[in-house]
Amino acid sequence: MADLPPVGALWIGGSLTWLEQLCLKSFVDQGHQTILYTYGKVTGVPEGVEIRDGNTVLPTDRFITHDRSGSVALFSDLFRFHMIANDPDIIYVDTDVYSVKPFPGNESHVFGYETRTNEKNEGQINGAILRMPQDSPALQGLLEFTKDEYPIPEWLPRKRLVGIKKRAEEGNPMHVSELPWGVWGPLGVTAFLRKTGEAKHARSTDVYYPVHFADRRIFIKRPMLTRKLLTEDTRCIHIWAPIKRFCAFMYDGIPPENSYLDVLLKKHDIDPRESPTIAQHDRGVLE
Repeated sequence: MADLPPVGALWIGGSLTWLEQLCLKSFVDQGHQTILYTYGKVTGVPEGVEIRDGNTVLPTDRFITHDRSGSVALFSDLFRFHMIANDPDIIYVDTDVYSVKPFPGNESHVFGYETRTNEKNEGQINGAILRMPQDSPALQGLLEFTKDEYPIPEWLPRKRLVGIKKRAEEGNPMHVSELPWGVWGPLGVTAFLRKTGEAKHARSTDVYYPVHFADRRIFIKRPMLTRKLLTEDTRCIHIWAPIKRFCAFMYDGIPPENSYLDVLLKKHDIDPRESPTIAQHDRGVLE
């Protein structure tokens, strides 16, 4: 267990719900040093999780949010690049990523496809699980790209770029908060990894993303339905934070009895009734 790499996550204030508790505890129970970087006071942190001040990685009191949703996912994208650049040993994980098996400690690049690749290798790589070496050209490219809050992401489809470039030419450039979701996230990560050739390290969807976002409600159904999607190579499951909202509206804030999530919560000795989700819960870093 001593050879397992540390994992690091981010939470920006407020109380953790049963979902974040479950996912963080899963890494603790695997034997990983599990670090939660925070901005502001955070409650409900499971035993065994080490709390650190996010300002030690990225000093700020300003969190960039998406224009339409108000989500702080943009800041979360920025934070993870700085975190892995500061610590070559750590693996970044979102707080809605559940550990099925420990990460090995000997991989320089840790990331995977969230959508299946085709013959042109056009699948999308997600950054919810992320490690790159400090001298990674893709990492350096992402750090440089995210310095500009008014970027022109040349890898976007041409029809999307037309409006972005037109605004820039008119002297009214689009702020990153107005750009398509994922420009600093999966879209940017995928673009830079492809550009540098580091996409060759991406693992197949069954390793880190066996359940696609569109199929996330499977987690509140019979466990066998989720288990059928896992393989011998599966290390993690991205549970996708918006499942919390569905539970809030449909199940009084906790997963239904005997669902896959219910089974996992019992396995890790977490009582969701002590930290239920509510319909208007804080937006966190992932929604």
